[in-house]
Amino acid sequence: MTTRKTRGIALLVALMTGLVGLGTGYVLWGRAPNWYQVRDVFQLPATPENELIQYGWQLVTETPRLIGKSASDPKLRYAGNDLACTQCHIKAGTQAYAAPFISTFTSFPMIVNDEVLTLTERINGCMRRSMNGQPLPENGHEMNALIAYMRYVGKDSPDDVRIAGMGLMPLRPAPETPDRERGAKIFSDSCSKCHGSNGEGQQKQSPEVGFSVPPLWGSESFNSAAGMSRMTTAAAFIRAKMPYLTTDYHNPFLSDQQAWDVAAYMTSQPRPPGPPAEHR
Repeated sequence: MTTRKTRGIALLVALMTGLVGLGTGYVLWGRAPNWYQVRDVFQLPATPENELIQYGWQLVTETPRLIGKSASDPKLRYAGNDLACTQCHIKAGTQAYAAPFISTFTSFPMIVNDEVLTLTERINGCMRRSMNGQPLPENGHEMNALIAYMRYVGKDSPDDVRIAGMGLMPLRPAPETPDRERGAKIFSDSCSKCHGSNGEGQQKQSPEVGFSVPPLWGSESFNSAAGMSRMTTAAAFIRAKMPYLTTDYHNPFLSDQQAWDVAAYMTSQPRPPGPPAEHR
């Protein structure tokens, strides 16, 4: 009798354990990975591939020092300004709805305007437009490092699927026609403290090169062919991420209309001309 009772209890415990495990499995099943978790690339084991990933991260975060117009090695001065990639691709491309890199590697090659666009070509498009410079050598160390980093941050992400948070936060059409004069007032009140009254940004303290806050127009900014020079792109970025230190897409600071107005003002300002269409 005691033996049967003991076996019954053991069976009940096993059954309950199995049910708990099954329940836990259902809870875990379908749970989305945190693609946007912070990644410290310098905690990776020392291998040639990981060193390439680390250099890619540095190129994204320390662009002016490494390949900017003021780079310490004159042979590597590919960019025509001293902007950093991470100033548009926030947190080195790991911030949701701030042009992240998570699905970038698995999304290329892609069809754009009925033509095949490779990741190498996409990166060099940024070099010509946002960085107002010249393309990186397609098989060079810098290009390989950037691609290795993008592959790393998107590790295990699905092929040909853009996960939630890629690109910019969708922005509804402006309730009213975007107005540059309203935008100028909002910029003066909410943006100029960081970006400067003339959109000039804030340069880093010497001997560092680059900007702690990027210029939004003028000779040191991105050129007229860059994505951020388009009102729709600028408005979506502003709405989801500005002011930089206090805003994310969960809790926007500006209204949709205000974001459109600021974008209308910002994109109407002078900047370097873009490259000829055939070289973009």
